[in-house]
Amino acid sequence: MGRTGFGAVVGWRLALLVGAAGLGLSGAENLVGNGDFEDPSAASPPPGWVMWGAEPYKDPANYTRDSAAPHAGTGSFRIHHPANTSGYIVVAPEKAIRPQADLTYTIRFWARADRPGPAVYQWVAYVSIQPYVDASWPGREVFEVGTEWQRFEYAITEGWEFYATHARYLMPSFVATPEAGQERTLWLDDVSVAASPSTRQGRLVDERALRYEPLNHRLQPGDRLEFSVDVGKPLRDATRLAGGISFHRVCGWTGQPYDRQGRYALDPQIEAAIRDLRLPMTRFYGVGDEPFGLDGALDRVAEVVGKVGVPQASTVLELETQGATRLVPPADWARAAGYCRQKGYGFRYWEVANEPYLRRADSVFATPDAYIAHVQAVSAAVRQVQPDARIGIAIGDGLSWGPYVLQRAAGSYDFVVPHYYAFVPQIHRRRFEVAVLTENYALLDRVLRTQALIAACNPGREVTQLDTEWGVHSSGPNGEVADAVDRNASIIGTLHRAVRLLYYAREGMVQGASSWQMLSRTSHQGFGVLAQERPEQRFMIYWLYHAFNAFLGDRVLDLQGTTPYYTPAAGDDPLTRAGQSPGPLAPAMATLSAAGHEVCIMAVNGSWGREMPMRARLSGFTAGRAVGLYLSSSDLDAKPLLERREDFVHDLTVQVEGEAVLTSLPPHSASFIRVRARE
Repeated sequence: MGRTGFGAVVGWRLALLVGAAGLGLSGAENLVGNGDFEDPSAASPPPGWVMWGAEPYKDPANYTRDSAAPHAGTGSFRIHHPANTSGYIVVAPEKAIRPQADLTYTIRFWARADRPGPAVYQWVAYVSIQPYVDASWPGREVFEVGTEWQRFEYAITEGWEFYATHARYLMPSFVATPEAGQERTLWLDDVSVAASPSTRQGRLVDERALRYEPLNHRLQPGDRLEFSVDVGKPLRDATRLAGGISFHRVCGWTGQPYDRQGRYALDPQIEAAIRDLRLPMTRFYGVGDEPFGLDGALDRVAEVVGKVGVPQASTVLELETQGATRLVPPADWARAAGYCRQKGYGFRYWEVANEPYLRRADSVFATPDAYIAHVQAVSAAVRQVQPDARIGIAIGDGLSWGPYVLQRAAGSYDFVVPHYYAFVPQIHRRRFEVAVLTENYALLDRVLRTQALIAACNPGREVTQLDTEWGVHSSGPNGEVADAVDRNASIIGTLHRAVRLLYYAREGMVQGASSWQMLSRTSHQGFGVLAQERPEQRFMIYWLYHAFNAFLGDRVLDLQGTTPYYTPAAGDDPLTRAGQSPGPLAPAMATLSAAGHEVCIMAVNGSWGREMPMRARLSGFTAGRAVGLYLSSSDLDAKPLLERREDFVHDLTVQVEGEAVLTSLPPHSASFIRVRARE
């Protein structure tokens, strides 16, 4: 999931323990109120601090002032993390820091824990807090803390880790442990934040200031869905690579497609189901971390994509360990490329590390600079043996893992991997139209902005985006992980994907996309496509991809006409601003087959309750027979794994009257129409 001229770079991460030299800010104002926890109030949490995260984990008993053994004075802050929870603490929003340009913000604190191990400091950032609108978080550190008091210090600089014009509210935050399943207690004392003039030269490019063409909806606002298509004037090639689905690993978490012994484990029904999807691309990660070795893993990738019909030339491979806990040396990347050439394999897309910006506690990429150096070394090594290789770089939110990485590594990569998950907080409370439409339109604007940033960082060189993981990603009302949240893959998550696929294929903003994930368990259906435990059944998302790849033509046709628009109104949605990201209530796409004998129309009715009549006029095309289907479920909380195809896939009545194609799109549906030329 991502972001000219760079000056000399000062190390962005500072961690100083007891006895280390400070930054000369001892006399600066402390921007954190009650950071010494000397306020004697019995309130829990202590004044100036609030509980954050999922509601079930906001237990005041876990956030208390403790007078037993402070670092200094009479009190410290005790943060208790029960096992299998995910609560954390932040500075109260009304006390949030309002940052200014060209300043460095240095946080210092003392910490100890009930036992040695990692804890987390991070900055929570918002564009606004009435309502809450997230900004990119400018800093997160996993720090090792022992049972004795230790001093820690970190700095973020405006213009390098964040921009004050976007992250307008900054709130320091602490988590007792990055491991949700671990019980742990952390104590904090003498927390301070001081501002000082930046000593860095220059600033990173502000991607929000870049000029780029806005998202083209093709259809104008109107009372009805009615448009004309000039079949004789195609716009561009359709992005057929948009219809991919990613595998997890060669030996995945479900035990497929291969088991730990390297034996092929896909049920024949599952194999046939994947083949029927006609996938144009896929992706595997952790290929260099399998128990049967790198060569064996490459052989097995070649075998499985051959069985399910995915081209090797559009299969993306990532070699590092799943959490980037061990570096795969550049020589091994080169050996993998050389082995593929020797065996005659067509693999040439190499994605360097999976989401290194998450910076897990044991990640080998502790800083962006460490990752940049690895990308440069891998790129040089692979190109020595495979000159036509395509090297992919991962970017994340925030300036350090966005523009900084892109600029410093420019010339070493050919495609960018952003992972455009749609994080839809509190999905069980969100309005359907917001989750399906508004969240998409905001994210698609980000895709365009990121492409403008990529171009600015790579002048004179074509660099594309390959979205190798994406989908709706919301935790549950009780903090359940996204994999276990059915709405991520039921009608709300499936139609969100339908809108995204439509725009990805129609507008060409990405080179390709391969969403998450091919194989799931029936106990975790949040990203479900297929499950080995029920090889005869299919998830809703499966039928979306089945229809999308079957009905997508080769050339995109322009649309001229109208559709009703959806614009969030005040009170529509608890987390959405009035007027945010307006766009079509029923977006549509028309494509033409390579031979010119078929026009295919895809349209999504993003309204929960409104039926949408559609009239499409095809000029320059003699329409004959038309067939159609639509995908829909009227239960927001229906299980994504379907008992029967007929519970989700329905025949769509389509009429042809001269040049006009007429139908009516049911509420909350994705519809697909194929119009064949009259013989």
